[in-house]
Amino acid sequence: MTVYIEDCLIENFVVTFLILKNMNLFFKFKPSKCRTIFGCVLGALFAMLYPAFNFSGVLLTLLKLAGGVLIVCVVYSKNILSKYIIFMLFTAIYAGLNIAIYYLIYGTSQIYDNFATYILLLVLLVIYFVLSLCLKVIKKQATVDGFVYRVKILDAGKLVLTNAFLDSGNTLLDEDSTPILIINFNLFNKLYCDIDFADLLSKNFKSLKNPHYVKSGFASGGANILVFCVDEIQIELKSEAKTIKNARLGVSYSKFAKNFNCDMLLNLNVFNN
Repeated sequence: MTVYIEDCLIENFVVTFLILKNMNLFFKFKPSKCRTIFGCVLGALFAMLYPAFNFSGVLLTLLKLAGGVLIVCVVYSKNILSKYIIFMLFTAIYAGLNIAIYYLIYGTSQIYDNFATYILLLVLLVIYFVLSLCLKVIKKQATVDGFVYRVKILDAGKLVLTNAFLDSGNTLLDEDSTPILIINFNLFNKLYCDIDFADLLSKNFKSLKNPHYVKSGFASGGANILVFCVDEIQIELKSEAKTIKNARLGVSYSKFAKNFNCDMLLNLNVFNN
């Protein structure tokens, strides 16, 4: 196998740069640009020079691990051990995906002669963008999950369970300053299957308690929304359940369930009472 120095330098510089970019994106690391570039240059030089040692087996593995230590120490100044472990994990992901793509094309995982440089760079960029997308989804979901609560709604002897998202933008209060919790029509339909959308449009509220309209201004949208009362709501917290008697619910037709995977938006004022 013929190795071209310039190709080796370019490929390893790019893959090191993309790995560091993924790390910084997901964990919000903020190394200086100069340190990042210098680390990538060292990574490329190391990848070009380590074959000259002619190591194999355990020694080769240790040498490669030492190269990772060098890169991380140059790029980052704090928490080196944790960042090194993350760097090696991302390196393993890139290497594994490269092998997987190679296997899909050539039917073997034994890489004796990798893709041409321009193809490999394209593969690396695809891996970077796919991995970045996955990391953003994971990060967003982790953030959302931290504000999701299990809620029980009890009304007229009926019990409905749902997931609720604590919306910091929802501070909507009723006329008597009671916090209003926002639900979508899907959850409303579970509570009152005998009241359809046409009934709400015609203001045929049937069994709803104290139905009235309130002008809203919460994060998922703004409009005059229908507000009514239910007997009780229980919000499951880590220590104990928070019970709200004669709770107020407001019906919103915005599609916040797509963003939060929840049918209810909790009111920030509920946790201040």
